[in-house]
Amino acid sequence: MARFVWSLNPLAIFHMRGPEGKSPLTASELACLGIPKRKIPRVEAELARLCAETEVDRAALPALARQIARQLC
Repeated sequence: MARFVWSLNPLAIFHMRGPEGKSPLTASELACLGIPKRKIPRVEAELARLCAETEVDRAALPALARQIARQLC
């Protein structure tokens, strides 16, 4: 079974996901929060994915964005 799982193309599986939508925070808003410029695209993608799956309170988004940025390399 492990051989089957590892033989799959990871990009093909990645593209099977549904559309993510737009990030609720813009790049300029994320920059104002102190998130480094190199991390902004990934934070935007994660916020868009989370907001597409669940309802996230607008007031909690800045703290959530900072937490996502801290966990990125």
